[in-house]
Amino acid sequence: MSEEQKQAVLARDLNWCMRTGGNIYFLAKIGATDGKSFQQMAGSMTGMSEDEYRNMMIAGGRSPEGNRYLGEDGDSQPQHQPQGRAGQKGNK
Repeated sequence: MSEEQKQAVLARDLNWCMRTGGNIYFLAKIGATDGKSFQQMAGSMTGMSEDEYRNMMIAGGRSPEGNRYLGEDGDSQPQHQPQGRAGQKGNK
């Protein structure tokens, strides 16, 4: 692993892990080690709580609008996603 990959894992920054070459199987191992469900992990990656993520998926998932491509700082990047309160200041 590169030093950056190690730092991403130690920080448990799942989006950083993905940017440095991680995949769903790699993230599943981190989640299992930490006792986290996929819903908890996916929610954290999108700025949502576990409940917000679950409710969104039950309701049919995210709209494809603004989520159709990944690119350097594209609309689908996590920092541009409006949903979820988990990552906002003052919310847990």
